[in-house]
Amino acid sequence: MEFWAKTTCEGRPGISVFEHMVNVGCVARCLAEAAPHLLERFKVNVAEIGALSALHDLGKISPGFQRKCEHWLVENNLADIARNGCWDTNTEPDHSKVSHAAIQDFLVQQGYPGKITKYVAAAIGAHHGRLKYLPNSRGIRPPLIKPTNETSSGIDWEKERLNSCQHIWEYFQVNRSIDAITGESAAIWWLAGLTTVADWVGSDERYFPPEPGTHSKDSPVVARQALDAIGYLPPIVKQGLTFEQIFEFPPNEMQAKTLEAVTGPGVFIIEAPMGMGKTEAALGAAYQLLATGEVNGLYFALPTQATSNRMHLRINAFLQRIAPETGGSRLIHGNSWLMRDDLEYHPAANSPQRPEEEDARNGRDWFLSAKRALLAPFGVGTVDQALLGVVAAKHFFVRHFALAGKVVIIDEVHSYDIYTGTLINKLITTLEELGCTVLILSATLTARSRNRIVSSTGVAVDPENQPYPLVSGRKGGEVFYPVAASPPVPRKVLVDFAAHGQAADEALVVANKGGAVLWICNTIGEAQRQYKQFKDRAETTFPIGLLHSRFPFHRREALEAEWMERFGKEGNTRCGSILVATQIVEQSVDLDADFLVTELAPTDMLLQRLGRLWRHERANRQIPAPCVCILKEGNTLDELRKMKPKAIAESLGNKAFVYSPFILLRSLEVWEKNKIDGVSIPLQVRKLLEATYEERDVEPDSWAELWIEWTGSDSAKKIKAQMASNIWQVALNDQEGVQTRLNELETVSMVLCRDVSKQKIEFVDNTTVEIGGDVFRFSTAKAIHRNLVKVPLHHFVEVEQKVELRPYFYERYCIGIVGEDGCVTIAGLKKGLRLFYSDQMGLFIEKNANREET
Repeated sequence: MEFWAKTTCEGRPGISVFEHMVNVGCVARCLAEAAPHLLERFKVNVAEIGALSALHDLGKISPGFQRKCEHWLVENNLADIARNGCWDTNTEPDHSKVSHAAIQDFLVQQGYPGKITKYVAAAIGAHHGRLKYLPNSRGIRPPLIKPTNETSSGIDWEKERLNSCQHIWEYFQVNRSIDAITGESAAIWWLAGLTTVADWVGSDERYFPPEPGTHSKDSPVVARQALDAIGYLPPIVKQGLTFEQIFEFPPNEMQAKTLEAVTGPGVFIIEAPMGMGKTEAALGAAYQLLATGEVNGLYFALPTQATSNRMHLRINAFLQRIAPETGGSRLIHGNSWLMRDDLEYHPAANSPQRPEEEDARNGRDWFLSAKRALLAPFGVGTVDQALLGVVAAKHFFVRHFALAGKVVIIDEVHSYDIYTGTLINKLITTLEELGCTVLILSATLTARSRNRIVSSTGVAVDPENQPYPLVSGRKGGEVFYPVAASPPVPRKVLVDFAAHGQAADEALVVANKGGAVLWICNTIGEAQRQYKQFKDRAETTFPIGLLHSRFPFHRREALEAEWMERFGKEGNTRCGSILVATQIVEQSVDLDADFLVTELAPTDMLLQRLGRLWRHERANRQIPAPCVCILKEGNTLDELRKMKPKAIAESLGNKAFVYSPFILLRSLEVWEKNKIDGVSIPLQVRKLLEATYEERDVEPDSWAELWIEWTGSDSAKKIKAQMASNIWQVALNDQEGVQTRLNELETVSMVLCRDVSKQKIEFVDNTTVEIGGDVFRFSTAKAIHRNLVKVPLHHFVEVEQKVELRPYFYERYCIGIVGEDGCVTIAGLKKGLRLFYSDQMGLFIEKNANREET
């Protein structure tokens, strides 16, 4: 008897379970063959990998699955038996659970040790994204598989499954090699990811039609053709290029030392000042490994979507020089699909999925969803997309497989809180086990943070005097002696503290002279208020801009393009101007200001902000020397030392909700000491950082209390991160930021509209789309998400969702109607709150509360 695996479009039995398993196994074998260095690392062979992956759908040979096709029951005279035996309720409907149990039994029969079979069976059984059972050495028995139910049909289901296993083993001519896989081994999740990807490809109807009789005896050939057509190809990289040929300038000493140090898989930290070329150093090292075939791709991970968008352009220029036939890199983050015009259907990450879409059916762009996009040879995106591989997210193991053997560059590693930072440390060790070359870039890393990444030997001796720039890390699991490079010529930055009004007057003077002024705030509300104050000054005739995260996507995209051009390296539209922004501009963004004004922030963030000051050589600066103006606090440092913790937090204002009050106090102390002589960059970078974060025996009593609060909060966040990275728990949806960031402020997605009816919506960007009905429209999805902003959930009594928009959202959402006066009408908003929107200010929340969001 033949058992169906796929149905035809008419709902009839299609390709058989055995044929489908062969197809998937052949794809898996091809995928494994493309990574010989990983096979050697994991001590496995391609035949065994192909056969194990093929067994993924073994559980479809069960009454609980086969009864789902009525035509199959009728054709085999089983309709009455299935009905009388209550196959719909008395048999296990989840074939993955049956696969898990049956695979484990078969492997034990083949002589595999129980300590291996329990993990292999769990990994293969999880091919739909979630673990079905925890590994159990005694085997698994799904509760709805009962002997009476299995044999009442006259079919010995267990024997049929065993026969199929034997046929698969013979087809792939298996020689057992897997002996080193444990629950801690990265290889187990590489196998799980490979199996899942092979199933997606093996279910793609463009290459493997579901109709019976279409199965080809040349499955290995078809598998290879499918992978070639999809674009899952080893990159073709030009050989023998020099650093100067790639980047059009010779390497500086730091870059040259990086190229010498990075010679193979391992973990490497590149510390250097802002603007010294860490990105080129990392890409140059990546090219060396790509050219020799030691790695099979590249993923560049950044802190935010905005920085990813900018880096994407740079990486494409890099790839055009080293691998022009690749067609560029994939931009990979939650909103990257909004930036493409060549899509005809919805991305899986942004709308509910039908079961067949899990199998890659109907795919015009196979690498569309974020988890599949990581499979492309070259990618640029948020670090969250990689972190979803080390938290309990659905399909976390696909990301293991996608990143295995690649160069992974993690930029601005200092910028994450302890929660995300703990996950990043877990990611780094996981990537190392997966044969990756991990390059970590930072300008402001403390010795303690560096040691946490490189080793667990404690804090380096005399951390203030560690060389800078520095390349450190480990190869083959062994820490190597750090390599130092000569720092660039020191640059003195004047440090001034000024009251708000005085700083604003100085900013206006510089802008009126033709200078570019960057004013950085710690909250959206403060940035909006400062922008409005500048706009209200009647004498300001130069451009004044505002950048923050509460603009809808379409508007933020336009504003970023405008101001990155005006403040960029070329500066073709550079003129006297003021840009008010939040932290979104403080790192991985090529902004070059003549004069910088900033609110107080932690030292590492202030140093990053200084990286936007006098970033490039210019002959026509409007002030004689680089200067940062830090806005004065309401109380002096001496007063803050004597105040109670609660009073200190109130004095610091909204920034105390964004950053630790203790670290803000330490930062204030450190920078006030330098307000007379200024700071020398990069010579004093380490000194400033270590002075901010050092442990002291003597501290003002109130500061000591705030230190305990800070360390306690960090300990709790670290524990939460460790819990989130327990991948043996129930998997959640793999949405960007949900598990990879500790967001204590829940939000609602608000769609900003001018007019809404049951049939159509007119958005604030003046586009109009149809809604309703059963048809999913990509154009509608794109328009909705381009006009969306995030609003804190605590502003709502209840969230009213428009039913016609439900197919386009996973998260909470609501509709905001923007009137001609900018006032936003929204159901369920708390009393005392008013919302306004304009293209200049973004969404403005008028409220009495004293807490703002970054």
